[in-house]
Amino acid sequence: MNYTKEIQDIAAKLFAEGKIDVFVGYRVNGFDDNQVPVLITDPQDVSKLVFTDKSVFNLVNYLKNDHTRRKRVGLVVKGCDSRSLNLMLTESQVKRENLYVVGICCEGVVDEAGQKMQNCTDCMVPDAVVSDELLGTPSGSDTLSGSYKMNADIAMLAEKPLTERAAYFEEVFENCIRCNACRHSCPLCYCAKCCIDQETATLYNGANTTSGAFHALMTWSLHLAGRCVDCRNCEKACPSHLPLHLLHKQNESVIYENFQEHLAGVVTGDRGAFYKYSLKDPDDFIM
Repeated sequence: MNYTKEIQDIAAKLFAEGKIDVFVGYRVNGFDDNQVPVLITDPQDVSKLVFTDKSVFNLVNYLKNDHTRRKRVGLVVKGCDSRSLNLMLTESQVKRENLYVVGICCEGVVDEAGQKMQNCTDCMVPDAVVSDELLGTPSGSDTLSGSYKMNADIAMLAEKPLTERAAYFEEVFENCIRCNACRHSCPLCYCAKCCIDQETATLYNGANTTSGAFHALMTWSLHLAGRCVDCRNCEKACPSHLPLHLLHKQNESVIYENFQEHLAGVVTGDRGAFYKYSLKDPDDFIM
């Protein structure tokens, strides 16, 4: 999977036609073949743009950045990335007319060891669901046909006794350093002031304790329930390498089962799971 030349040509054309002020893409980091996000404002720099199976980060996160706000932006999105863009559009965080979206029919990205990432292996929506231009061959998969499979890690944890699960997550929370990298790397965490900021501690004690981390991560996860697109920007940003997808994938599976097979950001204009209502919704939680 290599769309480097195509993306360079598209960015150059957009700048030449005066359609964008900035292009958000990927470049090599300068040390090895891994890549980092880059914001191009000079047409002379489009040659720095690349796209391969090392283009792992969700670039939609940069649309909440001051460098792109109120500007005309070119942007590269894979399937999961485009779902978060759909949600940002629906939640009125960006304006569609200010964007030129280069969609990718993604074949999956790889980690630093060259292994395909788990979220790519499990991906139900590999093709960009919103784009002005689509690169690659669409998979043709029907993402809403009931083919959902529970994440393997969630299924494995579900088989363990409650005490073992509790002990596992206690160890996870103990290793959280409350740096908020997970929240800052998430495209859908765009609040100017968050209730779990360690500096302000509006609702929670800002102390770096296991209980503080528990409340912070659980609150963050619940705010993303029905909105997480499994891009795993949070895990890539986490300096403690916490398995944060466990929190989100658990929520995803419960919501998929109970909210008319809802998957976040797949349908343009879909406001999310908690806006849905049907008389057929299960009510076994009502006492």
